[in-house]
Amino acid sequence: MMRKSETLLITLLLFFWILIFPASADNSVQLSPGSNNSENSEISNVDFDYYTYFFGLYSQGNNVITRYRKLPVLETETQKENWNSTLEELSNEIKDTVVSKYMYPHGEVMTCGDNAKGYFVILFKYGNVDEQLMDEIYSLIDNSAEEMGIQDIPVEFGYGTYREVIYLEGINRWYWFGESTENLSEADIYTLEEVMKQKTVMPVHKTIAAYGNIPLLKDKNETISWVNQLSEIANATEEKITPYMEQGQVIRYASGIRLEVEINETLSPEEKTFLAEEIYQIIDQEARKQNVTNVPVIFMSTPEEVIKESDNSKNNNSESGSGSSSGRNESSKNNSIPGFGFLGSLTCLCGGWRLKKR
Repeated sequence: MMRKSETLLITLLLFFWILIFPASADNSVQLSPGSNNSENSEISNVDFDYYTYFFGLYSQGNNVITRYRKLPVLETETQKENWNSTLEELSNEIKDTVVSKYMYPHGEVMTCGDNAKGYFVILFKYGNVDEQLMDEIYSLIDNSAEEMGIQDIPVEFGYGTYREVIYLEGINRWYWFGESTENLSEADIYTLEEVMKQKTVMPVHKTIAAYGNIPLLKDKNETISWVNQLSEIANATEEKITPYMEQGQVIRYASGIRLEVEINETLSPEEKTFLAEEIYQIIDQEARKQNVTNVPVIFMSTPEEVIKESDNSKNNNSESGSGSSSGRNESSKNNSIPGFGFLGSLTCLCGGWRLKKR
């Protein structure tokens, strides 16, 4: 549950972001008409499950700029799985070029992945993105796809929402992804490159329902204003959500770039769906009072097998007398801070801040 002290912590952290994080450029590509609203209204950038990321950073909310070419016909789950595997293979083919030429810290690309419809996905940080750049990146992807026997590869370009930091020894401080790289040493640039090459760790959960839409947050000031709005909505609805938590129906209620409600995994699918609809009405009613329409809320649960695995891990660590935690992957254990997972307390309080340590 969100308390005033927790809201203060969010505000303080975001204040430091203002001091550190540079303003975004204004000469960016505008969203294509209807993106995430009309022709693409089936897409919710609140839903974690809609996107899978191959390398780069984890985006907390995407906004589509435009799409190239049309999707292949994927009628069965097997066809979809095979296509996803093909797209991941394609990402490995282009990774070195993308990272060295187009991806931060050398360019504007922040993430490479795909979506549930079957589009290959390239995400930028908001800023210097134009049609010429997208055409150039598309040509790279299309040429590599043709070598794999794929014609007219469908690609979606969009803006991601990022708030990740890493400790860089060269400047002896926490560094925000997206900052200017002008004063960084070659060693620190190499560290950023290595992080961007790694496979993105996706949240472990099952989406029950995803409502609303995260707006395009163009700069730090818009992000601060948006997070504060959601914090106020969370505080205002806390009293009405508390009974659900006391009854064990809701495990967690948190505010960040979107509102997150974790529902007890032991409930039936029908109960979960009913709860999501009922609680969303409570949140939406309060949000409208604060002039926020289409408020983004995701309802999810943690799979039983994940809970059991976590319990077994705790028991094994207890028996062995030693604790361990994995980072982004095996090659980056030194870069990450253990204990700050998707459901960790800092994530709840700080709206998905992701920390890495070199």
